[in-house]
Amino acid sequence: MDLRVGLIGYGNWTRIAYIPALQRDGRAQIVSAAAPSATTQQRIASELGPDISIHSNAAKLLSGPPVDAVFIAVSEAAHEETLSAALGAGVPTFYEPPLANQRHRIRPMVTKLLNAPKVTHADLEIGFIPAFIEAARRVRDGAIGQPRTARIRLQSNWDADPASELSTINHLAPWYVDALNRILGATPTRVLVLEGDGLPGRAQRQCQGLFDYNGAWGTVQVNLGAVVDLETTIEVNGDEGDLVVDIFSGELRQRTRSQSDWSIERVAESEPRAGWPGMNECVAAFLNAVTGEPLTEPAPSASGIDTLRELLGTAPLPADANSVAQLHLIGLAAEASKDSGGWAKIEEIDSL
Repeated sequence: MDLRVGLIGYGNWTRIAYIPALQRDGRAQIVSAAAPSATTQQRIASELGPDISIHSNAAKLLSGPPVDAVFIAVSEAAHEETLSAALGAGVPTFYEPPLANQRHRIRPMVTKLLNAPKVTHADLEIGFIPAFIEAARRVRDGAIGQPRTARIRLQSNWDADPASELSTINHLAPWYVDALNRILGATPTRVLVLEGDGLPGRAQRQCQGLFDYNGAWGTVQVNLGAVVDLETTIEVNGDEGDLVVDIFSGELRQRTRSQSDWSIERVAESEPRAGWPGMNECVAAFLNAVTGEPLTEPAPSASGIDTLRELLGTAPLPADANSVAQLHLIGLAAEASKDSGGWAKIEEIDSL
């Protein structure tokens, strides 16, 4: 029987990412959707069909016909209210970070997330990109020796929101610090935010976050005022070699002391792409968790998600409540560093 899925929010991301990924997976049927405007509700009926149950907000969808899971993509100003409604309803939830768009509201939301009775899964698609997974496997297997530094670099023309109450590093931590954590196999203990040329408010167009991994250094380097639409690369330097992955092209480059010329290969992503590389795999992993399929048990025939399960081993679902809560505490430490101009210690979720 198909999983019954509700969509909360029906903007561009839902349409180009969630729906194609769900359709490609094939295990879920969209039975309801919520959007506040009459125009968007008409679009839902037109694009998803007359049998869809349409609602004006999350609360009405959650109290309507039963759903087995919800997918949330709403404006950041609505993240806290909408996610709180889903968590309170006790329904498995796939959602977009950050948990809230105000600094003082993030910690209460972390507590709600940790107390959620059902599976929660943040859309941290970078960590599910096949090329990234392969890069992380090589680092873990010692292909470049002991990792010493890792850098993820974002260049885009997104610009920064001058009215944002979150600093840029805090805002991006769920995705970009998550990538560092996964590829280094650790969590940082402290952070130093370097402002760069930014805006009068909390957000910055250009900045860097330096993270102490107790033996390795991680850097998130951001340029939101770039002349290119979007580029993201990850570079890891070990004591025996270097590894670089381009998350959009899937190109993976590696060199070592014994082979100093770059070896270049492309790790194919699942197709067709659902809005962003890794989205198909990220959604599939959530559905695996909802249906109770073990992440470590391969299916008879190999596929992208089976490979992902094998690589994950017995680790927790990598976008689960504990992982995402820790990423938000890292973001709050970045805010403290921005305010002090110095290093800020990162709180661990065990202390909550």
